[in-house]
Amino acid sequence: MFPVCSCFHSPRLSGDCYDMTTPSVKETPVVQLEVGGPEEEEELKLSETAEAAIKEMCHTEFCRPDQELTAQINELFPTEQSLAQLDTVIAAVEAEIHDLDVELASLVESHDEVGAQGGAALQERQVTDAKRRSQEGGVAFGSRRKMGVANDAPWIHTLCASGPAGIICSFRMVIISSEENYKQTVNRDFNESLYFFRFDEAENMWSHTFARACLAVTYRWRRACAQKAMAELERRIDSIRGKTRSSDEIVREMTRDIKQLDIAKRNLTSSITTLHHLHILLTGVDSLALWVDQRDYASIARQLPAILNVLQLFDDFQEVEQMAKITNRLNKLKQSLTVQLAGDMKAVFQAGQLSERVTDMCRVAAALEGTVKANFCKWFIDQQLAEYTVLYAENEEGAWLDKIEERYKWYVRKLTDFERTGLAKVFPADWDMGRLMTKEFCNVTKDVLYRMMTRRRPDLDFRLLGHAIQHTRMFEALLTKRFPPKADFNFDKAIWSVFDSFLDVFISAQEKTLNEFLEGCANKIRSGNTTEVPSRECSTHAVPFSSSADMFLLLKKVITECSKLSSEPDALLKDVVGVVRVCLRNYAHGCLTAFLPTAHGQQSSSSTANLFNLIREDTSVLRLTPDQQFLTCCILATADWCAETTLQLQEKLAQRLPGVDLSQEMETFYGITNQALAVLVQDLEGACDAALQAIAKVTWSAVDGVGDESPFIGAIRSHLRGTVPRLRDLLSDRRKYFAHLCLKLATQLAHKFVGALFRCKPISTHGAEQLLLDTHSLKSFLLQMPSLDSAIAAKPPTAYVNGVSAAMNKAEMILKVVMSNMETPEDFVEHYSTLLPESNTSELQKVLDMRGVKKVEQTAILQAYRLKFGAAADATPAVPVGMGNSLSATQALNAVVSMAADGLAETTSMKRLEKLVKRNF
Repeated sequence: MFPVCSCFHSPRLSGDCYDMTTPSVKETPVVQLEVGGPEEEEELKLSETAEAAIKEMCHTEFCRPDQELTAQINELFPTEQSLAQLDTVIAAVEAEIHDLDVELASLVESHDEVGAQGGAALQERQVTDAKRRSQEGGVAFGSRRKMGVANDAPWIHTLCASGPAGIICSFRMVIISSEENYKQTVNRDFNESLYFFRFDEAENMWSHTFARACLAVTYRWRRACAQKAMAELERRIDSIRGKTRSSDEIVREMTRDIKQLDIAKRNLTSSITTLHHLHILLTGVDSLALWVDQRDYASIARQLPAILNVLQLFDDFQEVEQMAKITNRLNKLKQSLTVQLAGDMKAVFQAGQLSERVTDMCRVAAALEGTVKANFCKWFIDQQLAEYTVLYAENEEGAWLDKIEERYKWYVRKLTDFERTGLAKVFPADWDMGRLMTKEFCNVTKDVLYRMMTRRRPDLDFRLLGHAIQHTRMFEALLTKRFPPKADFNFDKAIWSVFDSFLDVFISAQEKTLNEFLEGCANKIRSGNTTEVPSRECSTHAVPFSSSADMFLLLKKVITECSKLSSEPDALLKDVVGVVRVCLRNYAHGCLTAFLPTAHGQQSSSSTANLFNLIREDTSVLRLTPDQQFLTCCILATADWCAETTLQLQEKLAQRLPGVDLSQEMETFYGITNQALAVLVQDLEGACDAALQAIAKVTWSAVDGVGDESPFIGAIRSHLRGTVPRLRDLLSDRRKYFAHLCLKLATQLAHKFVGALFRCKPISTHGAEQLLLDTHSLKSFLLQMPSLDSAIAAKPPTAYVNGVSAAMNKAEMILKVVMSNMETPEDFVEHYSTLLPESNTSELQKVLDMRGVKKVEQTAILQAYRLKFGAAADATPAVPVGMGNSLSATQALNAVVSMAADGLAETTSMKRLEKLVKRNF
């Protein structure tokens, strides 16, 4: 055991000084532990760092403990006007208090976590120091296990290794920094810890019991200090919050008085203002009565608007007896003033005594409510226009449309005098008396013109109407320049619109003009006028009639004039479009269709006439002369040009009037081009009819050899070679129509040739071979027909080649059937159906007649054909290629011609008619 100070004799140590020595070391210095007594100050002493942190938490002066609230409030609100910011200041303080509450709650919640983290950090630091000390001193800790301290924390060893002097000095700092409430507890715990203080000779270390006791005291002290600091902080925050609430109450008390003062001030100001207005009203009414008696219009003009405005402020006080009396008195003054003013103004203007007094009268009239101003303006304008209504009344001769410019000149002079003499300056500028007078003039003129034109409607003429509209537009342009448009009135079309109801005169006049033009064109074409119809000697190709261009120019003029005549051009344009349609149709029928040559009865619409043209004698066939061919080509060119120009006209009209449709008129012109082509084709066919009829006159059963082509092929070639090149030259500007003509001519000739072959019966084998040779020759010629005698050998179009080949192939197949052997009916039918798959029993019977088969044998063959094909054997063959799909009148007639071709060789017209009726009707 070690000798220690005598104070260790008692288990509870009360001394303030301890002398501790060891047997093998020098005497340890005495450590004085000064535990605080009653003389310590009770005020909480914090470190500078803590004080700085608390100050950073305070954002306003309210946090200062020595802050005087009254001085702070006076500093925030030095004047009454600054109290307007009271709500803003209160909101800012409440926001700051809220932020402090949130921050304090966060600190309290995180206190335990921060304490744990601090203990862990301290423990880690002490472990580090212990390791460093053990390395420096070479102290071995292995023997501590014998003393039962092997499980102690390393920082305990570190603290014990520092010796009693280090432990006591460290603990002294803890006691000195403690609060008064905790000093006695710390002192007691420390004395108890010294009792167990021992020295281990083997380990040369102090007892661990004392170290653990010291650390336990330290932990309790630190926790108590933290709780004390938090309680103090909460107390101060509650104090600040209470002071804030009290300052709130003080501010409310102050502002309550201020608000009452504001209300009193506002009521007082309103009362003073009302009394002032009442004083003005009473004074004004008294003065107004005096001025009315004195006719002092200058003073009335100055004060009357103010009096009326002040009176409006007392509209809510009319139930008060005094206010009702004042209002009634003022209304009586206004009535008397109105009557007096109207009489004085009329007297002054009638006398012509114009001065500034008149201007004052006008200002008074404008200030008076009611119709005073309007009545005077109407009276004045009626006085100014009195002469006009007499001079240009509707029953006056000089008022008619032919002298309409005179009435406009009269008003121009009147308006000029009104402005030059200074009369316009008498009226206030806002009255705009010149504009009002001009507006009334336009209304009067419009009414007079309407009644006059309605009464004398039969006397209206298009030229007269155009003359009146032209001068009216010029006059309105002058007025628009003098009086620019305003929201209330615009002089554009102010009078012009009255003529819109009478523009049917223009439509009738244009219809009459166009009809006369078309009649003149028809007469020129009928008479062969060279100015209208081009001459064949003067032109190498067909050109449109000059009348077609004249017609479209005339239509353009009509459309342009309608825009100049009507104030609503689009409304009149609808009627003009109807006139245009009628004109185009009349020109198509009266100047084009009517002059197509009548070869083969093309212009006859009766089917009976067509049949009679078919059955007439061959010698009666009429051919077109070269002049007629030229005229037909010119009509075709004119119709084509009119169709294209009509399309352009439709596009132009659609820009102004959407929905305009002239497609029917275009179809009419294209129909005329087809009619002209039909006339030319039938003329060429007629030239070949004699050669085709000659085919049937040859005895083909007697032909015993095959030679050159037959004479009728040469005749067809000769006729076409003399006509087709001429038509090609005439239609050089319209190649599409020439190509269509060649295709139509070739296909119809091919079908007629087939019909002529059916009439050749019987035919021997050599005869069939000769006809097959002729067929090849005709086919080759037809394929070359578009480029006959042409300097440029152009290849015919593919459509043309296919159409001609399809038509001529049928003739070749028929002749091949005629030349084929017939062993059994079934074999013949099989061979026939292979060569002619689209045939029928009617054609089969004709082929059998060409072969010279007897009627008995024909019956077996026809029966075999019907057995093979059933109901399809008796079906009508399809319309030949090139005939078209729709059965128009011309196409039906051509079909009749093709199907009736076998009847043209009959000896009498009656037999041909009977065959046509049986086959087609």
